[in-house]
Amino acid sequence: MAQVSARGSGTIPSAALPEPVTELVRLLVDDGHEAVLVGGCVRDLVRGAPVHDYDVATSAPPERVLELVPRAVPIGLRHGTVMVPTPCGPVDVTRFRGGAGLRGDLARRDLTVNAMALEPATGEILDPFGGRADLTSRRLRAVGDPRSRLAEDPLRALRVARLAAQLDFAVDVELEEACCESAPALEGVARERLGNEIAGLLAAPHPERGLAFLRRTGIEARLAPGVRGDAARIVAALPTDPVLRTTAWLRDANAESVLMRLRLPRSLATRVARLLAVHPVEEAGAPESPAVVRRLLRRVGEQDLKRLVALRRAELAECDAAGSALERLADLEATWERIRREGALALSRRDLALDGKAVMQHLGCRPGRAVGRALEHLTECVLEDPTCNTDEGLRAILDAWWETQPR
Repeated sequence: MAQVSARGSGTIPSAALPEPVTELVRLLVDDGHEAVLVGGCVRDLVRGAPVHDYDVATSAPPERVLELVPRAVPIGLRHGTVMVPTPCGPVDVTRFRGGAGLRGDLARRDLTVNAMALEPATGEILDPFGGRADLTSRRLRAVGDPRSRLAEDPLRALRVARLAAQLDFAVDVELEEACCESAPALEGVARERLGNEIAGLLAAPHPERGLAFLRRTGIEARLAPGVRGDAARIVAALPTDPVLRTTAWLRDANAESVLMRLRLPRSLATRVARLLAVHPVEEAGAPESPAVVRRLLRRVGEQDLKRLVALRRAELAECDAAGSALERLADLEATWERIRREGALALSRRDLALDGKAVMQHLGCRPGRAVGRALEHLTECVLEDPTCNTDEGLRAILDAWWETQPR
């Protein structure tokens, strides 16, 4: 590794590395190839943070790796990458980028903190671009010219935002300027890749860092037009819950459209849209009315009602004139607690004392729309007055309702 100069120095003890990973590197080296750990795993080892994924860069062509490791899986031969399953998780093994050996590989990585390599046999950290110094100063800086790095892959602008949120690092001024300029190029990036970065950002310990960066660079306006100016602060005030944080981020945007465009799960898009449809939650009806709260519970469920309350509390904490809204929210929570204490919640047809078969037998009718309408009517009656959810009570309601139906 003498051809790679390093501004920093230091070592990582071999005990810090999983044996299957060091064995894989040793296998490649013994076969006559250069092989080192690179990227995020080295960054996190230097930081003393947990490592979740290991990546190996090597001079070996992917075809040779497949020969040496029969269980390896070709996941990106076009980019020289194969995946090797190990007891400590999958390890991506990629041929050096740029065709210029390890130095050339590191020179084409996105950020200095990701452009370090580790030789497992010696524990030596190879740091030709000052990644260790940038870790110490807690900043994200491009390797070389930031415009060149972003031109190689525009997604890197979004990755900067995600890493800022994960590491709580500041972004170098020159890099941020380059991200502003390259924002239009994100239109050509696969939507799944954009969505993965956004999901990682929203799940990070410091999402406000990443979201503020996206707003300053104009990237947020491209990905999610209409997002409110307080989004970064509100999201940061909430627990790490993807549904809750995504809802908070997209309050004034067309949430469902944004999430589908980013190729995030349809279930997430549908759920966020459903939550925003009843936000702010204390305005969904009279919060002191048990019937109103029971209908709200039926509409969104207990888990999502908790999310709506948490979101509203985070918003109101930012508001100077939140008195009446806080009172209504407190009324809603008190009513909800009273309903919970009383128990026997009947929020859907499944909770009724009569099922569809019993309704048909009582009315003497066959399966059809009338049965569905009957069950819906019974559910509405029970939401209004849970005490009527008995066999006798529902049959009496059913008789009265049936008399009003055209036949």
